[in-house]
Amino acid sequence: MSAPMSGPDPFRPPNAIPPSAAPSVTQRMLTSGRLARRFALVSLMLGVLIAILIGASLYVVSSRHLAGQHLANVEANANLAARQTEGLLNTLATTVRDLADNSVLATALVDSAGKETYLVPFLGSFNHIASVPVAIVFTDFEGDPIADNGLQSATLSIEPADMAWLRAAIAAGKPAATVVHQNGTHYLLAAEMLIYSRTSSPEGALLYKVLLDSLVLHPKAELRHTGDEPQPLAPDRIAVTVPLTVSDRLSALGIYLRLEAPATPTTALLSWMLPTYGMVALAALLAIYIGSRAVGSHMTRSLRELERLAGSIATDGFTGQRARVRGNDEVSALARGFNAMLDHIAAIQREREMRAAEEITIQRTLAKRAEQARAEAESARNEAERSRQEAVMALMAAERANAAKTHFLAAASHDLRQPVQSLVLLTSALAMRLGDHPASTLVGSLEASMDALCRLLDAILDISKLDAGTVSPSVQAVSLGAIFARLEEEYRLRAAEKGVAFRSVPTDVTLNADPALLERIIRNLVENALRYTDRGRILLGCRRGSGVLRIQIFDTGIGIQPEHLERIFHEFYQVSNPARDRGKGLGLGLAIVERLARLLGYRVHVASRPNRGSCFTLEIPMPALAAPAIAPAAAAAEQAPQPGRGIALVIDDDPLVREGLTLLIEDLGWRAIAADSAGHALHLLRMQPRPPDLVIADFRLEAGATGLQAIHAVEAALTEQGHAAPLSVVLTGDTAPERIVDAEASGYRILHKPIAAKEVARLLSDALLGGPDRNPGSSHGPSADPATGSAGRSDSAFMEG
Repeated sequence: MSAPMSGPDPFRPPNAIPPSAAPSVTQRMLTSGRLARRFALVSLMLGVLIAILIGASLYVVSSRHLAGQHLANVEANANLAARQTEGLLNTLATTVRDLADNSVLATALVDSAGKETYLVPFLGSFNHIASVPVAIVFTDFEGDPIADNGLQSATLSIEPADMAWLRAAIAAGKPAATVVHQNGTHYLLAAEMLIYSRTSSPEGALLYKVLLDSLVLHPKAELRHTGDEPQPLAPDRIAVTVPLTVSDRLSALGIYLRLEAPATPTTALLSWMLPTYGMVALAALLAIYIGSRAVGSHMTRSLRELERLAGSIATDGFTGQRARVRGNDEVSALARGFNAMLDHIAAIQREREMRAAEEITIQRTLAKRAEQARAEAESARNEAERSRQEAVMALMAAERANAAKTHFLAAASHDLRQPVQSLVLLTSALAMRLGDHPASTLVGSLEASMDALCRLLDAILDISKLDAGTVSPSVQAVSLGAIFARLEEEYRLRAAEKGVAFRSVPTDVTLNADPALLERIIRNLVENALRYTDRGRILLGCRRGSGVLRIQIFDTGIGIQPEHLERIFHEFYQVSNPARDRGKGLGLGLAIVERLARLLGYRVHVASRPNRGSCFTLEIPMPALAAPAIAPAAAAAEQAPQPGRGIALVIDDDPLVREGLTLLIEDLGWRAIAADSAGHALHLLRMQPRPPDLVIADFRLEAGATGLQAIHAVEAALTEQGHAAPLSVVLTGDTAPERIVDAEASGYRILHKPIAAKEVARLLSDALLGGPDRNPGSSHGPSADPATGSAGRSDSAFMEG
């Protein structure tokens, strides 16, 4: 033998694929050869796949159908066998019960001498009942056998244990039945008592024993009872149990019939289904292959012609050849496309030139559109800038309108306060002079109307002062329980007059807050609840949360519609007061609550259900400290201070206010000096033998002068004469925020028009009782109101209801 050759294989083409990279047989069959054969192979493979899927689906469906049908057959057989067994059991029990009532057995109990002649043959006639072998024993009342039916065999006999069970049944004195297991076999053992009319106790008994399996006519069924242990069932087996309806003697045993069978009839299924399906599948696959081969050859005829035409063009060049078009399928479309390609070979250059011209036109069009888009973008930017400027101008106009509204309200409030002040003072002076005169009732009504108007003006003042930022909280330790107790004492009787129960929940919470402002918030919320509650109750209480203290006011009033919840904290907005009834408030209480809560850093919100009530919650984000409960002090009855005697200088450019204030001061026992300007006041002071004890000056005087300038001039004149400065008070009707800030910054005591007679009396009393430092204007510090402990009228207003 020659040695093996090394190096490259001389018989292998240089571009051949290496054996390791050669495609598989299946790949070669699908990618090489004629299209008709490849189409037939692909169709055959798809047919095999479809046949497998259809066969599997048919197998699953048929198996489930046959399994369901098989289970129904098993259940039907079990029910039929159960009904047959029920008939046998009922016949057996009825026959033995009738036998126990037979006169032959009664005679044998009395005369046992002739039992061989008639009793034994009689019992022997009952060897089988309904073709079922039965062993019967007839005994006396002690359970001793008298006679039997003579049926004794290896599988059915009366055992000593059976007789022992019978004696226990006789002792019980009533029929009994049981299932016994002897020698691997189950037996039905039952006894009937022989009780005759002459006695109520058993005179004897009839014991019968039956093989359980002999009662079942179905060869694969068996009887079971409730005492049997359940037998495990093989995975490929099913079992059907049917309870038996038997007589009362046997019903306590719980006898049921159990029939086992194979889970699915797989043998029968495979015996006919798989061969049949296999033959049908093979025939279908053969038909698919032959048909697809013929169809593929017909469909690829045009492709073979195109192949030959392309080869001739590649060899000889294009000489006007045309492809033959057959039909209107995809191959025909390919032939038409091939012809179109041949028709356009000569016109390729012309088409290129036309496309170049179109490209130039398109580029010019795009450039024009880009310029147009840039112009439109510039126009859009200009429009956006105009819109922004218009929005800014609209915002500025809105701010100017808001400022104009504020100035208008301030001017209107000032102009209203001037005549109201004169009315209040003149009415108070008239009331003091009338005394018990019959016209004093009319003055009382006039004072009530003035009081309502003053409350409206004071509420507007409170809103203005909060907007002006002149209210500064004075934080100190506050007993919340004392505030609750004080409010309950004040509002309990008012609520009772409306038929509403008002109660506060006692609490020992002490927190750091401004007592006046906190009580004003709670008071306004209680007033609001009382105003809109006509029945039920109002509850005031608090609860602690994680890092927050919630003060809540519950009521059972008219409630608030959801669309009004966002607006109830606006000024002059009332949900249920279209007629603006003064008895239902002014619509400013909740607005003051919202501003005070914002000032103190609190949060107030409301939850309400129409016609069910509301709950206002004040959340205080400060840790509440527990402290011993502080008993609220009883509120002392307010008494008008005794002003004593002194001289008061009144500076006001309004003659009515000046006259009313002068009359009231004189009615209170003082002497009043009235001036309309600072110069007039200085002229009058030079004519007085003693300096004034009190100076009351209006904030705005004629010709742009202010009351502050008048007070400074009076103080300077008195200082030059060596007199001490009197108590100086600035009286103003302005509610503009900037005016309030200027007035508060003066350091003098500020009173806002309209002031009542009791406030004038308190000023007169303070002027006589005060010491050298009674006038805070000398040091320009905050003036303390002795009655309220707050800075002038600015904070005392928040303590008034």
